[in-house]
Amino acid sequence: MLTYFIRFKMGLIPAPKGVVGFERHLMLTVPVCLLVFGSCVWSGLYQAKRMQNFFWQFLDIVKACFVAALLVLTLLYYTQEVMYSRKLLVIFFPLLCVGLTSAHLGTMIFLHSLRKRGRNLRYCAIIGAGKRGQQLLRDLGKLPWLGMRCCYFIDSKVERAGSSIRGVPVYGPISRMPEILAEQPVDEIYLALSGDDALAAYPTLEKLQARGVTIRITPDWGNLTSTHTTVMPIGSQLLFCAADSPLGGYMVILKEVFDRLAALLLLVASFIPMLVIAVLVKITSDGPIFYKQVRVGMNQRQFNIYKFRTMRVDSDTNSSPKWTVLGDDRCTGLGRLLRKSSLDELPQLFNVLIGDMSLVGPRPERPVFVNQFSEEFKDYMLRHRVKSGITGWAQIHGYRGDTSLKKRIQYDLFYVRNWSFGIDIWILLLTPLHVFKGKNAY
Repeated sequence: MLTYFIRFKMGLIPAPKGVVGFERHLMLTVPVCLLVFGSCVWSGLYQAKRMQNFFWQFLDIVKACFVAALLVLTLLYYTQEVMYSRKLLVIFFPLLCVGLTSAHLGTMIFLHSLRKRGRNLRYCAIIGAGKRGQQLLRDLGKLPWLGMRCCYFIDSKVERAGSSIRGVPVYGPISRMPEILAEQPVDEIYLALSGDDALAAYPTLEKLQARGVTIRITPDWGNLTSTHTTVMPIGSQLLFCAADSPLGGYMVILKEVFDRLAALLLLVASFIPMLVIAVLVKITSDGPIFYKQVRVGMNQRQFNIYKFRTMRVDSDTNSSPKWTVLGDDRCTGLGRLLRKSSLDELPQLFNVLIGDMSLVGPRPERPVFVNQFSEEFKDYMLRHRVKSGITGWAQIHGYRGDTSLKKRIQYDLFYVRNWSFGIDIWILLLTPLHVFKGKNAY
């Protein structure tokens, strides 16, 4: 109805083929609604989305809208509705996207609100009351909007059966699971065991699966660290990757295109300031304008990073590699100012332009530090699953320069695990504010 009003009644777009009668438009509304409904079903929009975040649901909405627009175009062609032009579809498509997104988002907010108040819940039981089972219980408690409530644990350990953990009772042994489920039914069962304990539970789980009970298994990674977990089907087998790169498919292309276009625009915009800085570096101290140093980037590939020179040319000849600290006597007067304002980093836009770095990512380190830190911190090398950046999640939280390395790694790993295009934009927007503060920049 809104499409009809905008197209034919507002007078914003001329209608040289005439105005469609409202009654005729109403007659077409029914098949159009059916086509939209079919597109939503095809895209999986009406499947259970309790565990899925809104970003992936939005992609389903866009797919549904695109298919619906093509089907409506086909309908109009075969019904010979000559008064409808492509202009109508140009109006219809964005309105459909906005309408479906608003309805879907409103439904999500309503359901989340219900679940937080103890309604629209699904109930589960956790097999295994050990550390993994207890961690799963805590994780479910942190996400009340999921509406998943653990009713009880099931464990074969004699010392655990009959007790309670965080107010949740523990029943056992696992072999009695069918009886326990008959007395206290649940919607899903989570297996939080590994090794021989898990193998001993499988015969009982097979019986439950035959009854239609949903069973979910928490993978046992051992001492491996799971960052961005992916699943690869190989024939009848499923292969889990514990630490895959979060960048894949079209997201790689999106980030690459954005980085290089943005770097090019920033280089053009900062040409005059960079020229002034280059002249000042040259006339205030002996030595080259630029300073290059070997750093370790994505997939542990080494590259030369570029900066405006901020130290004396002989600063590294008589000492072992070390970080710059507050009041470092190796810095020139201009160099301290450039470091404080982070203007010495501007030449790294060339690194982004040629593909060595990204605008956003963990800061690259020298090979000697990478070797040292990888031995001290088990998860350190996971930082190299993505491209190094000029700015990053750790930097906008104040962890740069001579600050806690452990904290910096934690923030870098959070970025690696949770990467999205949106978080890159957020970091870029906050970076100027933190540069202005100049915290830990020396």
